[in-house]
Amino acid sequence: MTKTDKLVALLDADVRDKDVLEVACGGAEFSLSALRAAKSVSAIDLDDSRLSQKARGSAIRFQIMDAAHMSFPDRIFDTVVIYNAFAHIESQWDEIEEECRRVCRPNGALYVASTWKLDTGRMEAAFGAAAKWRDGFLIARL
Repeated sequence: MTKTDKLVALLDADVRDKDVLEVACGGAEFSLSALRAAKSVSAIDLDDSRLSQKARGSAIRFQIMDAAHMSFPDRIFDTVVIYNAFAHIESQWDEIEEECRRVCRPNGALYVASTWKLDTGRMEAAFGAAAKWRDGFLIARL
């Protein structure tokens, strides 16, 4: 079981049979794991240079897109996940959070999760008590 498989299991209620978006996906490891449970998985990043070959050949709907200016319609996803990417997007967090909330359906879920030291300290500072450690992941449900 990979780390991202474990994270999907932790978020199961918000991933299983849901329309999921991974923001700032990098190699799309979370998206690959989510495919096993989700109804659909979309992923975005500023470029596709880190997108894995496995992700390229999968059912993930990948698009090159700026997370601060998404072209998705309003309220299209049940769950939005940012995994191991907070340090990369922190400087634009206000705009990205607003966009994530816009594309998330009412009663949907927005998660920022990480195992990286680069992210976790910044997440604890930014999200305070909303960031909780679970099985080796720092997870903030916002």
